[in-house]
Amino acid sequence: MSNVTLIVIPGPGARSVNIQDNMTVEQLVVQENLHGRDIILNGQGVLPANYATTLLGQGMEIFATGSVKGNVKNGPSTTGRPSGGGRGNNPPRSK
Repeated sequence: MSNVTLIVIPGPGARSVNIQDNMTVEQLVVQENLHGRDIILNGQGVLPANYATTLLGQGMEIFATGSVKGNVKNGPSTTGRPSGGGRGNNPPRSK
């Protein structure tokens, strides 16, 4: 058995977690209910396709972060007009 530091953001923050020898990222995701989060091992992101084959090791620092997804509805202006994102940033329309 080994220890790793698991940092869940947003969430409870950092804590020490016991892992089994030869434990994979996939097994940690299930054990700690980290489904839908991006996993970063010692500063390197891990693709979900590699969770089942990526082994964890003693002393690793593991970040489990919530993904940030874009919102097309509030994306850049497609009208060609400048968009400041709120009232008062564009000149008023004449009547």
